[in-house]
Amino acid sequence: MDGINTGLLSIPPHRRGPILPRQDSRGLKRLQLRIAQERKQGHNLPMEFMHIKRDGSGVVLTFSGRLDTIASQEMKLPLRAELDRQPTNLTCNFHDVTYIGSAVLRLIFEAARELQRRNGLFRVTHCSPEIRRVFSLTGMDHLVDGAPGPEFTHETKDGTLRIFMQGRMDAVRVSEIRDSVRKIIATHRGPVRFDITAVPYAASAFVHLCIDASKITKTNGGNFGLERVCPEVSHVFRLAGLQSLLLSSV
Repeated sequence: MDGINTGLLSIPPHRRGPILPRQDSRGLKRLQLRIAQERKQGHNLPMEFMHIKRDGSGVVLTFSGRLDTIASQEMKLPLRAELDRQPTNLTCNFHDVTYIGSAVLRLIFEAARELQRRNGLFRVTHCSPEIRRVFSLTGMDHLVDGAPGPEFTHETKDGTLRIFMQGRMDAVRVSEIRDSVRKIIATHRGPVRFDITAVPYAASAFVHLCIDASKITKTNGGNFGLERVCPEVSHVFRLAGLQSLLLSSV
């Protein structure tokens, strides 16, 4: 009989599964082993949403397509692997991105914060007007290359130094203004006020900046306080036991 005799029945040829030649089977195993080794070593693997290019000590991540929650799941581990390499600079190219969701924004923010802690450089480049607007609405526009950095102004009137701040005061943003703010306060003799009516969010880094400002001001014989504070930010300072710094609210 033309078939495979199992002892109980005969399987016709057309019902058999494909049987790989010995050399093909070994080749498949070698391919699987190579892919596993590349994953372990963090080599660039084909991805639909992100392409990785290393240049010296820096990394360029080129994103494309719709960066939704599904994309964030695919990117998370490869992005983590690149950060574990501790690059001195990391650039995110968004030239071909049509949409970016909150899950991917969170990954970008965390990567920027980690680079900042290592004194590295993080940049977002080639954003369309729509994508740039998303970064702006979420208070992350300072990460976009060519966008204005976090702005603040100050004036001295009747012996009081008043610093006007705006935007979300997250860890990355505070790190960019910390030194400049400290220098301005250190040269002033008298009261210091932060007007933060345009600050909708304050991370712990901003709380610490205010504590430093208070200490410097007291050393110079003045007093420090926050003016025109929104309820959300007021709550942060109350939780930290610093309600004495809140002079007025909006």
